[in-house]
Amino acid sequence: MSKRANGEGTVYKRKDGKWRGRISLGSDANGKRVQRTVYGSTQAEVLEKLDELRRQAKLNRKSVVERDSLAGYLKRWLDNDIAVNREDNTYTDYELAVRRFINPFIGAVTLQKLDGEKLIAWQADLKRQDFSNNQRLRSIRTLRAALNKAVKLQLIANNPCNVLDIPRVERREVIPLEAEQCRILFSRCSSHRIGDVIPLAAMTGLRKGELFGLEWGDIDFDNGMIHVRRALQEIKGRHKIKPTKSRSSRRTVTLEPVATKALLDRRDKAIAEGFTPDLVPTCFTDTRGGFLRNSNFDRNVWYPIREEAGVKIRFHDLRHTQASLMLHAGVDLKVIQERLGHASYATTANMYTHLMKDAQRQAADRLSSLVNPQGKAS
Repeated sequence: MSKRANGEGTVYKRKDGKWRGRISLGSDANGKRVQRTVYGSTQAEVLEKLDELRRQAKLNRKSVVERDSLAGYLKRWLDNDIAVNREDNTYTDYELAVRRFINPFIGAVTLQKLDGEKLIAWQADLKRQDFSNNQRLRSIRTLRAALNKAVKLQLIANNPCNVLDIPRVERREVIPLEAEQCRILFSRCSSHRIGDVIPLAAMTGLRKGELFGLEWGDIDFDNGMIHVRRALQEIKGRHKIKPTKSRSSRRTVTLEPVATKALLDRRDKAIAEGFTPDLVPTCFTDTRGGFLRNSNFDRNVWYPIREEAGVKIRFHDLRHTQASLMLHAGVDLKVIQERLGHASYATTANMYTHLMKDAQRQAADRLSSLVNPQGKAS
């Protein structure tokens, strides 16, 4: 028998003349020790196989759980399906949910033995450990999507996630800015080299990625329009320009004076920096003319300007501000849906129902003044 150093495995020759090697690869999601056995015609062949197993485990290129386990299937699903076929942040969201909420609890369960009762116990464990309803909802949605594909592949007969009750998650309250708050915020933006992106966001409703991916060729100053065609995506520090997320997101947004001024001011600053539109097509760039990073923008631009203006909202709430301003201006909800690029009318209606109450009151008052200008009963 040839005994190697701790963690390198044990190798010995069997009575039939073949060589056998065994190596420990740590523990699985449930704390159970994981070992692997390999065979070969020579000692050198077995040693090479053990070294390869150890290298793969160290680089995390191979799951240490059995192929037919849930964790093994989820890894293949993420690597071969989601990472290849999705071009948005879906992979990042799914991978996080698998790593944090699924594998540590039920990853070692054999895929064929995964049933509704085990999933109910899994959700109970998450709740006992104080995972939020939102985290639990993310875990269920991720596992449901993975197991739906397993059903299509005929790996399992049905999706056991169907027995789970959906955790109730309260929608985060939309916090739009009032008109006066907008004026204060906008007044703090012009002094910063790319601060003009803030009033542009509030007055067009463009998403952050759409703003960061906006090019001068997308803007028609003569007719006062922006053609929204692409968005900048940042995943794990890497940038990628991609088409907008859906057909409805590819849209034309009409500019009003505040948004037009913001773009013209930014163009003047870009030219002064040497980033002329013919050299640097992107409207809002970092100091070297490259793509903006979310964290750097928030830390160096958005947070300081927001604090100076005395408002405490997310950047995404500027998009809600655009919807709120249009509702109070009496704009039809269908127009707002098209302007924001929502896929459906229902999405817009559900999101801004509470804002519509004030808008309906104002519309009713205006209607009353038309019928009865003197304010007297008919």
